[in-house]
Amino acid sequence: MARLNRNILVTGAGILAAVFMAGCGTTASIETREDLANVDTTGAVIFGKFHLVRNGHEASIGGGLFETTALLHVDNQDPGHGIVGKVGADGEFAWVLEPGDYVISSIAFDNRGEMEETAADFAFTVPPASDAVYIGTVTLEVTLRQGLYGTEGFVDNLSIDNECEAHCEARLQALGLARDEMTVSLLEERHQLARTN
Repeated sequence: MARLNRNILVTGAGILAAVFMAGCGTTASIETREDLANVDTTGAVIFGKFHLVRNGHEASIGGGLFETTALLHVDNQDPGHGIVGKVGADGEFAWVLEPGDYVISSIAFDNRGEMEETAADFAFTVPPASDAVYIGTVTLEVTLRQGLYGTEGFVDNLSIDNECEAHCEARLQALGLARDEMTVSLLEERHQLARTN
């Protein structure tokens, strides 16, 4: 397994400032068919899963008091069509995106009250004829230490896995979508930042 050493940016409020300057709003993860019915846009449901392994221990992802929050910054070639997507309970995420080509350009997560962000470069396509698109499971493994000047962090590994057989059926059922309406468009690394299984 290849190990990557790349600094993690400690950004604090900088992530929120960057989001607003880029014109992207934060999009909550869609959890149920009722959430999907209330979405104010058309397009396909993009879904997958996110794992964070911090100092050798998997973090509990969600919105609870003792859980870690995570955001995936998704860019589109058309200005104004990108999002900052929240990751929901148990690391699952689902957002609605218009057909087109997208890139997950960064991953952010909270750590002791600070937001940490690392660059990513994962491309995927939302085909015009799909109601749902599975993009895979993103696993980010990091080592974080408290240093003299704050948090020092390194990315140990960043990988994409196809876990559709284990997760797709239940996720589609929760969203009220049929399996034959789904397309698999696994995230693809563009510049060797990740290991793909």
